[in-house]
Amino acid sequence: MTTHELLEREGLIEAALSAHIALLTTEGRAERRRDTTYLERFATLRGLLLFRLAELRAVREARSAVEERYLAGHMALFPDAVKAWDEQARNTETLADVAVRLAELDGVPPSEPLDPDAASARVTGLVADLVEPAKTTALEKLGEGEQAQGIAIGWLRPKLLLATPT
Repeated sequence: MTTHELLEREGLIEAALSAHIALLTTEGRAERRRDTTYLERFATLRGLLLFRLAELRAVREARSAVEERYLAGHMALFPDAVKAWDEQARNTETLADVAVRLAELDGVPPSEPLDPDAASARVTGLVADLVEPAKTTALEKLGEGEQAQGIAIGWLRPKLLLATPT
């Protein structure tokens, strides 16, 4: 169910970003380009698409790592979900490619390359998001509540610290 919800959310995000690209690049474009914020808005849009693409890739990599390590390489998703996931990734990649190319044509300065260390850290975090709740649930069912609580606290504490305003 989580995958279906994620795919639905990604589809909505993709539709919104696609509409934004259309608004920036259709009729009245010459007039909009005279707007001093045009390049900044286009750069932001391109960045959002590249971020979404990186996120989809990280989720796929995390899922593959979990399947390999804990499921002996068996797929965790049903075939229709795998097909939908791959289609969403292709759609987002195509849209990101379009945004990058249009931004180049409009003179938007190139974006900073994504940090590979940050991408790797994101995959590690997503693996934990998949594995730690499952460990906690399994330990609780086995009557190991204290150990389950320790795992849950260790997994949640960094998330709560990031969410706490400073």
